[in-house]
Amino acid sequence: MVLIVYLTYLKRAGSEGFMARWVWAAVVAIIIVAVFAIVAMTGQRQSVSNGTMGSRVQTPTSASQPQRVEVLLIPNGTTLVRAISRSPAEMMAAYYIGNGSVMITPYPWNMKSWRGEVETVYNGSALIAKINASYSEKYNPYAPVLGYPSARYGCDPLFGACTATEPPLKLPLPATNADAVIEIDYSIQPGNCDVTDFSYDIWFTKGPGLGPGDLELMLWMYYTTPLSQSAPSPYWSSAGSYTASAYVNGNRVDMPIKAFLHIDRSSWSVLILAFERPIKSGSVALSIGDLVRIAERALNGTGINIDRLNLVSIDVGIEFDGPPNKLLSCSYEIYRWALASS
Repeated sequence: MVLIVYLTYLKRAGSEGFMARWVWAAVVAIIIVAVFAIVAMTGQRQSVSNGTMGSRVQTPTSASQPQRVEVLLIPNGTTLVRAISRSPAEMMAAYYIGNGSVMITPYPWNMKSWRGEVETVYNGSALIAKINASYSEKYNPYAPVLGYPSARYGCDPLFGACTATEPPLKLPLPATNADAVIEIDYSIQPGNCDVTDFSYDIWFTKGPGLGPGDLELMLWMYYTTPLSQSAPSPYWSSAGSYTASAYVNGNRVDMPIKAFLHIDRSSWSVLILAFERPIKSGSVALSIGDLVRIAERALNGTGINIDRLNLVSIDVGIEFDGPPNKLLSCSYEIYRWALASS
């Protein structure tokens, strides 16, 4: 078509004046541009029908996997931090480390009369807790625990203090949405202490403070005292046996767990999940969601519904005990503590 128009232009241009030739040239140019535009649009429609509209169309790919989010709680900063108790007046000594997402405390809460030191120290690369103390009297003589030197993340309902929190575990969070993985690498030096437990202390509440229907869920990863002594009947009742999927020293294992429950209708209740095979040192990673699902089964029929509670705090540390009037010496180290998306 372009050729025909151009030949017509040459024929008429030869018989007309200068101005006419310019007018015909403009007409021919407009027609040529229009023709090329039509051709381009046709090609574009064809490319769209084939799923390749130039460079703006991405080639379909397989669904991408969500990026793993991880928060390192320990190590956390390089500044030396030391929280120490030498008397009952210093029971609640506590300091924040790094970016403020972890609080450390010696917390010898059940030693009424004692001498010595209980301390938690962050040395810039690891958390170290040391007990070198002797006591003569407990506040609660029936509790097989003297204290819980520990690290804490979130709003601890006993301390009434909060740390900074961030994804993948921004707290408080409904228990049903708490599916982050908690990872820890540690070692225990029992010394001459009775290690009631080296454990996570995970708190689920309806709101600020503690009250009936709230839950303290403890995961005992290591202990030296037999469970029958640490969780005696009738104060504690057996709540069944379960299996949790975990990674121990990088290897996936099905961890057998025994559950013990104490229901308190006037205050919060406590659920213990204890590894049947205690781990004295190494790395352990498991999902909080798995623990919540075990708790759902263990609490069935008790009137406590963890699905209606919020996860507010996660603590980790050692509960220790021993005979009175004897110097007790034991310690632990946490080399790494992290939260990761599942």
